[in-house]
Amino acid sequence: MTRYTLPHTLAEQIADGVVLVLGVCFAVAAVSALFVWATLEGAPGAMWPLVPYALGLIGSFGFSAAYNLTLHAPTRAVLRRFDHAAIYLLISGTYTPMALLGIGGTEGLALTAASWTISAVGITLKLRSIHRWARLGFALYLAQGWLGGIAAWPFLKALSPEALILLVAGGLVYTVGTIFHHSNRIPYARAIWHGHVLAAAASHYAAIILVAR
Repeated sequence: MTRYTLPHTLAEQIADGVVLVLGVCFAVAAVSALFVWATLEGAPGAMWPLVPYALGLIGSFGFSAAYNLTLHAPTRAVLRRFDHAAIYLLISGTYTPMALLGIGGTEGLALTAASWTISAVGITLKLRSIHRWARLGFALYLAQGWLGGIAAWPFLKALSPEALILLVAGGLVYTVGTIFHHSNRIPYARAIWHGHVLAAAASHYAAIILVAR
């Protein structure tokens, strides 16, 4: 067995594992509650735009936990591809209900199509090779983020102040978290990073509920 060598302490690995497991539990519970709520209280037609969001949320947290908690190096290398690819799935999955249910119309469809086009390219690149197109993959992540900036005016017109605040807050929390993601010197940086991801996802989850009601 080829064992992966931890780049941090066992205590840090355990802390990160706790956060990752909490993330998976959150994703499963949140998706279950979301579908029950959408069935009973959601707006007509709100269910199907929530499906890609649900898949992205569970897929992203699930693959992240599987990758980061696996110590078998060959398996870890494969899971890393899916972990990175699932980020695109979560981003586009989050855009889908916000665009189709929040903005709606031609603008909402255009934003959704643009997001999934970028994701299709990004997922393909990540699954084929993590390292070969690393810069292009990073550029595609940035492009996904900039889509929200391009659609700022439609979002401002269509979303409630509460939904907007939650949407922006999630983005800011995620952005601050990247400081820890890229740090090897800060103790428990990985756990803190994944904590930011969980908090950002919770904020976006609340925004989606407001949009879908």
